[in-house]
Amino acid sequence: MKIRLPKKVKYIIDKIYDEGYEAFIVGGCVRDSILGIEPNDYDITTSAKPNDIMNIFKGYKIIDNGIKHGTVAVVVDKDIYEITTYRVEGEYEDNRRPKSVEFTSNIKDDLQRRDFTINAIAYNDKIGLVDNFNGLIDIKNKIVKTVGDPDERFNEDGLRIVRAIRFSSKLGFQIEKETLNSIYKNANIIKNISIERITEEFTKTILSDNPEKIILLYKTGIMKYLDIDSDINEESLKILRKCDKTLEDRLTILEYISIVKAKCNLCIDSKKNSVLNTLKYSNKLNIKCNIILEYMFIDLNDMNTVKIKQMLNKIGQDNLKKSLILKKIYSRFYLEDNTTQIDNIINEIDRIQNDKECYCIKDLDINGEILKELGYRGKDIGEKLNLLLNKVINNPKLNTRENLIGLL
Repeated sequence: MKIRLPKKVKYIIDKIYDEGYEAFIVGGCVRDSILGIEPNDYDITTSAKPNDIMNIFKGYKIIDNGIKHGTVAVVVDKDIYEITTYRVEGEYEDNRRPKSVEFTSNIKDDLQRRDFTINAIAYNDKIGLVDNFNGLIDIKNKIVKTVGDPDERFNEDGLRIVRAIRFSSKLGFQIEKETLNSIYKNANIIKNISIERITEEFTKTILSDNPEKIILLYKTGIMKYLDIDSDINEESLKILRKCDKTLEDRLTILEYISIVKAKCNLCIDSKKNSVLNTLKYSNKLNIKCNIILEYMFIDLNDMNTVKIKQMLNKIGQDNLKKSLILKKIYSRFYLEDNTTQIDNIINEIDRIQNDKECYCIKDLDINGEILKELGYRGKDIGEKLNLLLNKVINNPKLNTRENLIGLL
């Protein structure tokens, strides 16, 4: 099999070979190239030691932050390429990091330390594929399988448990039986992994083309060990595919499913064991999802133009429309008969916008400066503006300066 290497990558590999060392692209970039996916970046592995690499690329900008792990980065025409010496790893501590690493001259030794067979393939255009662990066969069979004993691999680095599920989701692969059994067996290891790293893997999984694969995080007990509510089923998670590939949409609909499943219409803040509250997402995203989620529970039968305007004033057009769109996705998925109502509300929001009807203080034909000129001060200004807004929301024709002054 021949993989087309980018010019700069080929240049780096050739330059290392010219000095008498081996070099290959390795890992995800090889896997993706085999699958016909354009790699985001290229990792290079080599028999050359870090100091040798720095000498070979003298004159280039070198970044040596990872040198103690055998990695130096070379900047070629503003692009950064990480080059790592073949290595074997010592005992692991805390189910995450090796206590020590040793360099080796054998590419097979380096590939043997990697997580999954599909990531344990190296390539250059001089030798071709180096595939000692049948990764190519597993790619063709769409299988995620550990290199060697899965119990050992997962106990070395507990994050690999979540990564297996992420690769299954990203690539649409199945997890090999022994590997999956080991995930069930070792799920408790996840407690030793930082919540930030778990959040990163969860995010990649839920934003993939197969987001329903997060069911494995629930089935295997991983969510339970993270103290996240785990009463959810695979069929309900298929709704995630119907949402845009944004964290805002997919996290909100996931929380909505969980709440509906529990039959308690609570806002997200009161769900201590939710994905949003447990994983490490930003406060900004949390607040946004909370707002959208809360308004997914509005009573559609109780909606009218005045209430729509009040909601627009409170949470804004984007948030309210997003709540309704996600509610409609949910309703369609479960064949509920309220989609016409939702469409009517969305159409009314659009009409309000198009007709430029006032629903917030800034759109009143009067402002605080005018009220100051009329003698109002301090909190009285805010109170009067809110009073006028309520009147205009109920009767848009009142929104002229003359009318509003007359209402004071």
